[in-house]
Amino acid sequence: MSCKKFKIFLSAYIDQEITKDEQEKLLEHLKTCSACTRELKYLKQMKRIFLLKEKKEPQEFFETRLFARIRSKRERLAWRAYLPVFKKSILAVLIFFLLVVGLLNYRNFLYQRPAEIISDLLIDTEIEENFEEELLEIYYGPLG
Repeated sequence: MSCKKFKIFLSAYIDQEITKDEQEKLLEHLKTCSACTRELKYLKQMKRIFLLKEKKEPQEFFETRLFARIRSKRERLAWRAYLPVFKKSILAVLIFFLLVVGLLNYRNFLYQRPAEIISDLLIDTEIEENFEEELLEIYYGPLG
């Protein structure tokens, strides 16, 4: 067997989950392979660290909060999956709106209405000469 196969057995060997035959083959391999021996020492150290580590009980409602976070993450990811589609459609609607507004303004710009003359707005020449003076008198009273 190759080292690759024996490395799979190392973790099972530490946990005493391999058969006697597999264990004998592994021990024979470890006598000749320094890489697998180092790997076994590393795995034993890791197991010791986890055994010595203080076990903590999860906080109250830990699972409820965990699953809620997972669901919210999924919902956010789903929104992000559709975001590029929404961006393109919003952009298309915006461009269409701008084209319509531009076309309407372009028509209004080209279409000139005939000048309408309203006789009430025309000022006599006599009144026009005294117009400024009359405005000043209206706002500030008699000048003097």
